[in-house]
Amino acid sequence: MLKVALVLAVAIAVQVIAAPAHISPSLKQSLKTKGSVNVFVTLKARPSIVLSRINSLSFATREQRLITLGASLKQHAAASQESILEFLATKQVTVQTFWISNQVSVKNVDAELLASLVARPDVLEVFEEFSVPLEQPVDPKIVQKIAENEWGVKIIGAPEVWAKGNTGKGVHVANIDTGVRYTHQDLKDNFAGDYGWFDPYDSTATPIDRNGHGTHTMGTTVGKNGIGVAPDATWAACRGCATSSCSLAALLSCGEFMTCPTLADGSNADCTKAPRLVSNSWGGSGGQSFYDDIVAAWDAAGIIPIFSNGNSGHFCSNVGSPADSGETKVIGVGSTTEDEELSYFSSVGPSVYGQIKPQIGAPGSDVRSAYNTNDASYATLSGTSMASPHVAGVVALILSAHPDHDFAQVTELLYSGATHTVASTGGSCGGIPDTEYPNNYVGYGRLSAIGSLP
Repeated sequence: MLKVALVLAVAIAVQVIAAPAHISPSLKQSLKTKGSVNVFVTLKARPSIVLSRINSLSFATREQRLITLGASLKQHAAASQESILEFLATKQVTVQTFWISNQVSVKNVDAELLASLVARPDVLEVFEEFSVPLEQPVDPKIVQKIAENEWGVKIIGAPEVWAKGNTGKGVHVANIDTGVRYTHQDLKDNFAGDYGWFDPYDSTATPIDRNGHGTHTMGTTVGKNGIGVAPDATWAACRGCATSSCSLAALLSCGEFMTCPTLADGSNADCTKAPRLVSNSWGGSGGQSFYDDIVAAWDAAGIIPIFSNGNSGHFCSNVGSPADSGETKVIGVGSTTEDEELSYFSSVGPSVYGQIKPQIGAPGSDVRSAYNTNDASYATLSGTSMASPHVAGVVALILSAHPDHDFAQVTELLYSGATHTVASTGGSCGGIPDTEYPNNYVGYGRLSAIGSLP
């Protein structure tokens, strides 16, 4: 362990004496206009040092891996942030720290303080805080629930998998969204309870949803009574999006909560409560790396990240981030219709990194699921936001059947089981026509639970 510690110390030292910090022209302009800005400071001592070490080690159990990962990331951040926090304590600013990405949020930064931050040898980058859009659903409608399985659940063959005794039992799933109405009749029975909720905005003690989006997406993943794909999986949620947007601070806090959950008040962290997958129906414009550290930590924790591809239509290379993440393991999801067509709004690849995106298509048009209006309310929404939770549900079914499968093994089953039944648009993005698979419209094909678990 001493040798490992020395290697890490040397690596951190090398990073600290590297090139001067980067500051964007837009931040300089904002400072000139506003007089003060809210910024994020990224430290040079990157968490990738810790993740490389964790990934090189063998652990007897996932619980041991999770505990070691969480403790190591927190220790790394505490050590490398100590100096800058001492400096900021002498300033009239509000500070929030993030151990998962080794970043510090600083509010009300003036020109003098910004110059001091940029000049520090331990700072890699300073950028202005921002929010990421929630993937807004298309054509929302409040509807009545009918007494049968929803079309998306049926078309992917989930009931056939249930008939074999696999309903997702034993798998713990999560989403980062607008929250969840946890008292809804189709969601109340499989809420995880303690370690199942965190609200970075209002610190609410129990789950809330002031939008409806998060309740809807969670319903599609694990809802009862025919709306969800894995109705016996347990669920947790983090309110990364207040209403129509998601602050970076909240998204980072949610990333930490998924990696090492706490009680709702942020106390008593227990990394062994981490979920096996996180469904994300939000994202910004393509080519951004702001969530790569979080996804990399999830990978080290054995957490499978699933992201909606975006709702920008069939113009090549308009997939959003983090779905297009270039260096991390992410399942990007496009949207299909009940008539086996690509949804008109579904973003297509390739990514700016040249990767095929999405990896898979799933039901996303006119999807009925739980809603936040009351405990028996439902809505029909459309969007890649609605497709991602279908994939999350199938991943839960795969993990229920194969508890020890990792990302590569899960995605092998997921992609190989996908159907080639989606009608051609006649398009060709990235030099690949949509009649060939994988392609940049539906990836390896349309999601199939029964195809992945025959």
